[in-house]
Amino acid sequence: PTSTTTAALAMGDALAVALLQSRGFTEKDFALSHPGGSLGRKLLLHIADIMETEPRLPKVSADTSIQETLLEMSNKGLGMTAIVDNDNTVLGVFTDGDLRRTLDMGVHLKDTPISQVMTQNCKTIQGDILAEKAVQLMEKYQITSLPVVDENNHLIGIIHMHNLLKAGVV
Repeated sequence: PTSTTTAALAMGDALAVALLQSRGFTEKDFALSHPGGSLGRKLLLHIADIMETEPRLPKVSADTSIQETLLEMSNKGLGMTAIVDNDNTVLGVFTDGDLRRTLDMGVHLKDTPISQVMTQNCKTIQGDILAEKAVQLMEKYQITSLPVVDENNHLIGIIHMHNLLKAGVV
C-alpha cells in the first residue's frame, strides 16, 4: 500500500505542475501566494524593506579625519561608513579592510582626511531593487555591505549582509 500512495502522490504532483505550466503560473505567482517562504522573500523583498537607515546610517563628510570616521564606524557597528558631500551624494566608502590598508601605509589618523584613503567609485545599489540582487553583488565583489542610493546617487541607507541573513534572503 505504501508504494501505491507514493505513486498516486507523484502522479498528482506531476499533474499539478503540468497544469500550472499550461496556465502560465510563474515563480513570482507562487511567491505572491506564499510571501513568507524562502522563494517569496527572494522574489518580493526589496532592499528598502531591510536596509539600515537613520539613526543607524554610518556616514561622514570628505574632510572628516580618519580618527573621527573610526568613531562613526564603531558607533554604528556595520564595519564601514559612507563618505558623502554636502548634498548627501556618495563619494566613496571606508571599510574595516580599508583601515588595515591605511594602517599599513603609516598614515596619521588624527590629521588625515578620510577623502585621502577612502575607496572611490564604490559599488552602490538602489532601494527598489530586490534584496536577492544585493546578495549577488556582494558575492561577485566579495564585499559585505553596499550604500543604498536614490536615482541621484544620494545616500538613503546601507544594506549589510547581516540584514540579508536576518531577513532570510541568504
